[in-house]
Amino acid sequence: MKYAVIDLGSNTIRLVVYEETNAEFHALFTQKFTAGLAAYLQDGIMTPEGIRLICTTLQRCKMLLKEFTPCTTLAFSTAPLRNIRNTQEAIDQIYAETGYSVDVLTGLEEAYLDYYGVQRELPVESGLLFDIGGGSTEILTFAHDGTGVIESVPIGSLNLSKKHIAKLFPDKKERDAIRLQVQKSLKRHKLNHLPPYETLCGIGGTARTVLQLLQAMKVILPAQRTFTAEQFRKLKKFLWKKDSAAMELLTQYCPDRLHTIFSGILILETLILQSRCTTVYVCKYGVREGYLRRYLMQQKKSAPTVNPDCA
Repeated sequence: MKYAVIDLGSNTIRLVVYEETNAEFHALFTQKFTAGLAAYLQDGIMTPEGIRLICTTLQRCKMLLKEFTPCTTLAFSTAPLRNIRNTQEAIDQIYAETGYSVDVLTGLEEAYLDYYGVQRELPVESGLLFDIGGGSTEILTFAHDGTGVIESVPIGSLNLSKKHIAKLFPDKKERDAIRLQVQKSLKRHKLNHLPPYETLCGIGGTARTVLQLLQAMKVILPAQRTFTAEQFRKLKKFLWKKDSAAMELLTQYCPDRLHTIFSGILILETLILQSRCTTVYVCKYGVREGYLRRYLMQQKKSAPTVNPDCA
């Protein structure tokens, strides 16, 4: 059985097609659209242009999915449709134009599905899981007996960049302004005094991009999924030079994140400092896999049972 999951995020819209075999699933196809939906928010409203962009992208997804029929399609949104006042109007219009019913996740739901998606691959029994998105950052603590703190903070790489960074490279004043907003937001959610964690586990584009840049710099091995706090500092020092070498690295390895990676790095910097961690592990999976896993579990629970005496 094949399943398509469409994830409408603040920075990108992602389509992944999975195949389920023996109660497990693996990705057959993935397509990313850099939509930058956070840029279409005005006074707490998703603009008609933003809704139109979502509809156009979903129509493109529908065309791509013709190659995978039969296929069950699931669509959900995180911050871009969650943090607006016209959520219902937007999802009604999207359904009318595309036929897709978009499930808008709450922040806490997103954080839990992050954990549900990566639970089986976590390299430590207890720690802190983070997902730095374009419009929000999810933070969750976990231990051998389950989850602890679960929070969704409305700061992300795209909305911070849009608010604070005038050009491509942020200057010191802009970096300090971002750091201050991140610290205040974490304090508001009572996340400024977390217990120390040796290892943080990261999900999302910022974590993956940092890993990719460190691999490109040959600071870590190509197949490596962890980096140390010291290696992260080396990357920051290299990028803060704002020279041609830094620009070449970014344009070659993360051209679609040129305008968001610096804010994401500053959020991660704060999490590393506050948790006093020494290592960051970047997860292969995330909220899409968590969403599909939950759906399959719900389907299994709702499936009718067969009475062996009547079979």
